[in-house]
Amino acid sequence: KSPANSKAKDSSESQKTDYIHVRARRGQATDSHSLAERVRREKISERMKYLQDLVPGCNKITGKAGMLDEIINYVQSLQRQVELLSMKLAAVSPRLDFNME
Repeated sequence: KSPANSKAKDSSESQKTDYIHVRARRGQATDSHSLAERVRREKISERMKYLQDLVPGCNKITGKAGMLDEIINYVQSLQRQVELLSMKLAAVSPRLDFNME
């Protein structure tokens, strides 16, 4: 091996060591998969917060599973309300044809 190759190898090893050192710090991901995963989790958290703000009383619930259950129940109650109101409207105005699906 030539000294130039040895120096190049030493240089690349020190860069790897630096990379590992930076990556090892708590909460500091540097590889693209970890960064992409962090972005995905942040996006999910933002969407969950948005859903929490839309559903009354959902801010008091901790845990994603409980929050999603509450959101599902709320959406189902809205669907029932729409069906009920559609039936009432159809009874009042039978001449109008409503296709509510």
